Amino acid sequence: MKTLPLAARLYTGVLLAFATMLLSLLLVLLQQAEKDLVRELHASRALALQLFDGLSRSPTSPDPHQFDGLRHLRISRVGEALPATTAEDVPRWLVSWLQPAVDERFPPLTLSFNDGSQWHITPDPHDELGEIWESVQLLLLVFAAALAVSLLAIHWALGRGQRAYQQLLGGLHEVAAGRFSTRLAASQQPELNHLAERFNAMTGALQQAEQRNQNLTERLLSVQEDERTQLAHALHDDLGQYLTGIRAQTFMLQHSRSASPEQIEQLSQQLLASCDGLQQGFRGLVRDLHPVVLQRLGLEQALAQLTEQWQVQHGIDCRLLLTTDLPELAPDARAHLYRLVQEALNNVARHARATQVQIWLGCVGDQLVVRIEDDGCGLEQGSVWGIGMHSMHERARCLGAVLQLRSAEQSGLILELSIPWRQAA
Repeated sequence: MKTLPLAARLYTGVLLAFATMLLSLLLVLLQQAEKDLVRELHASRALALQLFDGLSRSPTSPDPHQFDGLRHLRISRVGEALPATTAEDVPRWLVSWLQPAVDERFPPLTLSFNDGSQWHITPDPHDELGEIWESVQLLLLVFAAALAVSLLAIHWALGRGQRAYQQLLGGLHEVAAGRFSTRLAASQQPELNHLAERFNAMTGALQQAEQRNQNLTERLLSVQEDERTQLAHALHDDLGQYLTGIRAQTFMLQHSRSASPEQIEQLSQQLLASCDGLQQGFRGLVRDLHPVVLQRLGLEQALAQLTEQWQVQHGIDCRLLLTTDLPELAPDARAHLYRLVQEALNNVARHARATQVQIWLGCVGDQLVVRIEDDGCGLEQGSVWGIGMHSMHERARCLGAVLQLRSAEQSGLILELSIPWRQAA
C-alpha cells in the first residue's frame, strides 16, 4: 500500500480534525437551540394564556390587535384565515431537526369566550428558527475562516520545509556522488540553520577523511615502492655479491690444480663464509617479509626473538614481560599482534630517542592487554600520523581493539590495547 505524501496526510488530518470539531459544536448548538426554542415558546404561550384569562372577563370579544406583541405564536378566531408564515431562508434540515420538539410539546389550543367566539393558539417558531440559522451560519463562517487560515499557515510552513528538504536531499545526492565539498547555505530559521551546520560539518569531515585516505594511499604506494627498491638492493647488492663471490671462488677452485693445499683451504673457507652470509641474508629477508617463527615457535617465542634481535640491532634495552601464558589466538590475530609490536618498536627506534622499552602482555579476564612503554621524547602535540601509526591502528581494529596512546608519567609514550582474546581465538 502506497503511503500518502506528508502534505496530503497533514491536510487530511487537519480537515478531519476541523470536521469533527465542527460537527461536535454544531450538535451542541442545535441541542441548546432546541432547549431555547422550547423555553421561548413556553414563555410566549404562558403570557398568551394570562392575557386570554384577563380578557375572558370582558363581555365583548377581544380585538386581534391586542395580541400583536406576542412572539412565536399565531392567535386567530376559529374560521378566520391567516396568511401562512414560513422561514424561507432556513434550510429544511434545520426545520426537520427542531419542528418535532415544537409539535410534541406545543399542540394547538382552542379557547372560548362569553360571547361564544373561539380562538386558536398555535406555535409559530419561524422567527426563532431564523435566529438559530444565523447562529449556525456564524459558526460555519468562523470555522471556514479558521480552516482557511490553518491551511494557509500549513502550506507556508510546508513550503519552507520542502525547500529545506530538497536542499538537504540535493546535498545528500552530491555526497553520494563523492562530491564532499558540497555545503548547505545558512538559513534564518535556527532549526534549519542547525541542520545545515551539522550537514556541513559532516561533509567537512568526509572531505578531510577523503584527503587523508588519498594521502595515505600515496604514502602506501610510496612505501610499497620503497620496499621493492629495498628488496631489489638487498638482492642485488647483498645477496648478489655473495653469489658473485661464490661463483668466483668456485671458478678458482675448479682451476686450482697446481695450487697448494693452503690456498685450497683458504678458498674453501671463503666459499663457506660466502655461503653463510648468503644464508643469513636470505633468513633476514624472509623474516622481514613473513614471520615464519610464528608458525614454528608460537607467539611467545616469536615476540621474545623479535625483541632480542631488535635490541641487538638498535642497542636499546628492550624487556618483554609475560605475566601469564598467552591464550591461543587465530593465525591472523597472531600475525596482526606480532606486526603491531614490530611496528611499535620500529617507531621507537626511528622517533623516540629512547634508552629503554618495556613490553607487557597479560590476560585480564577475557581481555589480552598489550602495553608498550618507552622513556623517549613522547608524542608531540599536533603531530601527523605516519604510515606506521596508521598501520598499528588498523591492526588493532582487526583485533577488535582500540589502540590508545598516552604520555608516560615522567617521559616517553605508552601504547596500550585490550584484545578480546575469546573472539580472536
